[in-house]
Amino acid sequence: MTTGDGLHLHALAHLHPDRRRPALAAGAGMLILAVAAMLFPAAAIRVIGAASGWLLWFAGALMLGVGLLTFSGALRGLAIGAALAAVGLGAFLTFNPTVGALAAALVLAAALVADGSFQLAAALHLRPLAAWRWLLASAATSLVAALLLAAGLPMRTPQAVAMLLAAAFASTGLALIATGLVRTAPRRDAAP
Repeated sequence: MTTGDGLHLHALAHLHPDRRRPALAAGAGMLILAVAAMLFPAAAIRVIGAASGWLLWFAGALMLGVGLLTFSGALRGLAIGAALAAVGLGAFLTFNPTVGALAAALVLAAALVADGSFQLAAALHLRPLAAWRWLLASAATSLVAALLLAAGLPMRTPQAVAMLLAAAFASTGLALIATGLVRTAPRRDAAP
């Protein structure tokens, strides 16, 4: 076994064995959320708050399922923490949809920071695997979207917020699909 194989197997240890299919399903769910965010941008701040809250609840539930079923060890704890943050922020937005554009944008930015931070940690833990690049790109997308929302760029219109969310959801979906497609290293039988 080479050093590269050892790193590959060490990274695979961070993925829960036989539980990668939920990552594929969650990735597809996140892609559906991205399309929904692009097709149905909210027309008012009140709808942004409620819709964003619902989307964050759903995304948080998907993240929780992936964290519980796909990862193990410390990575599982980080996934659960990020998922619970998204669910809590989603609940806040759902039940307080009139908090205003600034508060809604900042809460969304906070959820995207939590999501991006978790994906960055996951990418670093899974670095030798091909999926780590997808997680790193998704982390960067979420963190840039959070920065743009917090800075008020582009204009905080419902359509702009929906496009930033769609980009974050789509990149997360693609990263989850890449993680779900990770295969174990081929076994090398000892030569006779």
